[in-house]
Amino acid sequence: MKEEFIEWARNNGWDVAEDHDKAELPDHIKERYTIPETWYEFIARISLFQNHDVTKWFLTPREYKNDLNEGFRWNEYELESLEWCDDPEPIKAFWDRYMPIFRSVEGEYSYYAIDTVTGNVVNGFEPEYEESTVVAENFESFLKKIMFGEIVL
Repeated sequence: MKEEFIEWARNNGWDVAEDHDKAELPDHIKERYTIPETWYEFIARISLFQNHDVTKWFLTPREYKNDLNEGFRWNEYELESLEWCDDPEPIKAFWDRYMPIFRSVEGEYSYYAIDTVTGNVVNGFEPEYEESTVVAENFESFLKKIMFGEIVL
């Protein structure tokens, strides 16, 4: 499935860079989330997966590191929500369960995330990022729906 999706992406205007070595996720990610194996096998050898305009991208292991000085932090939407909320607990609880895997800053800010309890993939938008909708029952189904045009990135 990975090779098919990468081929589809390249044929549809996405820039994808693959590594030979499997990248480790930072400890703070492994401690916070139960890592979905299908997703990790997909992303572990990818160092870049973005559209040509760099307005949409899959988060790679590199982007989950806290030391990025440019662009958006991996948990940018969570941090935005925490900045404007009255009660941080529901926000933290949501993001402790839903691991962001894709981000778009084209037009309305949005994301896709994996529910680390059920495996579902959800989609959410600004300004209420935590109001999400299930779009696929698992990561592989998510990729298939993208390739078949049922989900437009």
